[in-house]
Amino acid sequence: MLLLGKSGNYDVVITEIGGTVGDIEGLPFLEAIRQFRNDIGRENVLYVHVTLIPYIKASEELKTKPTQHSVQKLREIGIEPSIILCRMDQHLTDEIRDKISLFCNVEKDAVIEERDVQTSIYEVPVQLHENKIDDLIVKYLKLEAKPIDLKQWNDMIHNCRCP
Repeated sequence: MLLLGKSGNYDVVITEIGGTVGDIEGLPFLEAIRQFRNDIGRENVLYVHVTLIPYIKASEELKTKPTQHSVQKLREIGIEPSIILCRMDQHLTDEIRDKISLFCNVEKDAVIEERDVQTSIYEVPVQLHENKIDDLIVKYLKLEAKPIDLKQWNDMIHNCRCP
């Protein structure tokens, strides 16, 4: 779970709450971010749920039920994700995107694919940019943003791949 919010002197503060939704160890942290939204205003907080979409080889299908259950658990404690980030090793099909959107109550364009990267973890921000998560965050939090220049970042990735 990622919490993005406008706060004080900062445009955006990103907070990661790790673990599995529903585990007792994480409940105090989830309760804290639920209350945080009330403290600084609903329009200033965005919940991004990072979830695994497993691929079952035997049936050759992606399974969305674990995501549906984790979103249901989040709702039970008062947290409703605005964006669902789908960790997967397959492409996110329109059928799966529609299903997650419908059963998790998020806009279809807010179901974002995050495929496993080949070389380096530094590839993830580029992939997320290509999948337009940055545009969604700017839209939902009503931020003003300059065009993104990832040239230096892409150069760094190239240097990681070809040292």
